[in-house]
Amino acid sequence: MQPDSGERPEPLSPQALLASALRFLLEPARPEPLALFRIGIASFELVLSAVLWPYLLQLYGQLGFVQWPVGELIIFPWLPTTGRLAEALEPLGIAPAAWVYGLYGAYLASLVGLLAGWKTRFMAAVAWLIHMTLMNGGFFSTYGVDLIVHICLFYCIWMPVGDCLSLDRRARGTLATPSPMARLSIRTLQIHLCIIYLTAGVSKTGGVEWWNGEAVWLSVMQPQFARMDFTWLASTPWVPMAAGWSVMLVELGYAFFMWPRRTRGVWLGATVALHLGIGLFLGLWFFAAVMILFNVCAFGYPWLVSWGTGAAFPPEHAISL
Repeated sequence: MQPDSGERPEPLSPQALLASALRFLLEPARPEPLALFRIGIASFELVLSAVLWPYLLQLYGQLGFVQWPVGELIIFPWLPTTGRLAEALEPLGIAPAAWVYGLYGAYLASLVGLLAGWKTRFMAAVAWLIHMTLMNGGFFSTYGVDLIVHICLFYCIWMPVGDCLSLDRRARGTLATPSPMARLSIRTLQIHLCIIYLTAGVSKTGGVEWWNGEAVWLSVMQPQFARMDFTWLASTPWVPMAAGWSVMLVELGYAFFMWPRRTRGVWLGATVALHLGIGLFLGLWFFAAVMILFNVCAFGYPWLVSWGTGAAFPPEHAISL
């Protein structure tokens, strides 16, 4: 056997691996995607709040769909809820209904401050605390979009989301510049999304309903979700089966194909299409919107810039390994 005369690549030293990891996590990045994240989340919640405003007492009130004493049975006693705080304020003569509207009004004010980027971290912290209180008080009416928004508000507390397009930056009189914290924040959003989609995809593969299309069929046929007549799927079972396989493919491949530049655009488009389908066929437009925003801010901002300006893919905004 002839000896291998070719040069073998030298293994990376621990120092080189550490340097690569630090570059991956802390190489300065521009804050524009995080500013978009802040503005998008605040705007989203303000629109959702306008939709929910006529139903506040039904959702969070003392005599709503789930009365306070019943809902608090499953909430840890050390967590704040609308009912517990209202009981604490009872000696001040504040009526339960007035307390709900006052608390929600404070939430709206904090969202406006977050949107404008005024005292950004403080406003984000206030919005996060009130949002947690409202979720605890109306636990039975919360679903995925509420949990995602709650996480996003928490991220707005410590991420530099106010370093660009904000009153805080204008008051400082400084320009938006790349920073290691912006890079770490973007990486956090990216890794979080990879975990979300990978776990969702793995969980779907564990049962037969996504393989045979039953999950898609049940989703579009439920009265609370159905937006169109899909009874014709009963005679074409391959359609929901193909849809279920497509969902699993997008979710399972997300953590692997969103990182390389060559496949990122395709997978981002497939992910956005997935959420647009959820909004169109199931009516979950708020959930679809917040997930699309999450994806665009984490991975898609360079394409958004190039599409909006007509310029080539901007290397200064590139999110590369």
